[in-house]
Amino acid sequence: MAFIQMEFYSAMLTRHTEIAVILPESRQQESYPVLWLLHGACDNDSGWWRNTAVELYAEQHGVAVVMPSGDNSFYSNGPLGRYFDYVADELYDKLCTMMPLSRDRADHVVGGLSMGGHGAYKLGLMRPDRYAGIAVLSAGNFIDLGDPAPGSAFADINQKLFGTTDMSRLVGTEHDIVHLGDMAAQSGAELPELYVCCGTEDLAFGSAQQTYLHMTGKLGMSGQWHARPGKHDWAFWGMMIPEVMAWCAQLTGRSQ
Repeated sequence: MAFIQMEFYSAMLTRHTEIAVILPESRQQESYPVLWLLHGACDNDSGWWRNTAVELYAEQHGVAVVMPSGDNSFYSNGPLGRYFDYVADELYDKLCTMMPLSRDRADHVVGGLSMGGHGAYKLGLMRPDRYAGIAVLSAGNFIDLGDPAPGSAFADINQKLFGTTDMSRLVGTEHDIVHLGDMAAQSGAELPELYVCCGTEDLAFGSAQQTYLHMTGKLGMSGQWHARPGKHDWAFWGMMIPEVMAWCAQLTGRSQ
């Protein structure tokens, strides 16, 4: 497999930024399906490849993996930069031009853990024209988790990013995943398929399950739900990434 670390200037972020890319080599293809794999809060593009065997599963299934750095942006356009536009458009166009990556919607899945799961929901629901699948690990509608503790790191992040630590003020906005799902369903667009997993000891479990049930039950999205023993940590995400990669390969028609 080819493992590529890149830096380039992003007009959306107005600075240089980092990306890690895995390109399978065992299956030579004109263009590869892509999993856009997003990290969680307080991490960067290295989180997935440092803490899991994602390279092994990318090679096994013939799926390219793109891991951008998203800062603590929740993959939103905001004071930290236009991260939504960066991932959905700028990075997509740049990498699909530079590398043998498919431009077919059917070949693109966006996924992530925790904050990256929020980002995957957001990208997939706001740009259903771009992604055939959404893979969410250990995340639901984060506003369900309530206000962050005063003085905590997340209180600081939320104040900088959203202008408030009162999560009730985000209901019905672009940061509300249930609202985004409702808007996507009302648009009449073909919605992505959904894969959601969460550890049963994870504090996000209730929100993850409730959000999944809203998407599949009320909105009619096709999906899979997987609850396994585990916490909000790399032990759980490392256990689940081979299943996520297998699902991506099956969804994009590249499984063998």
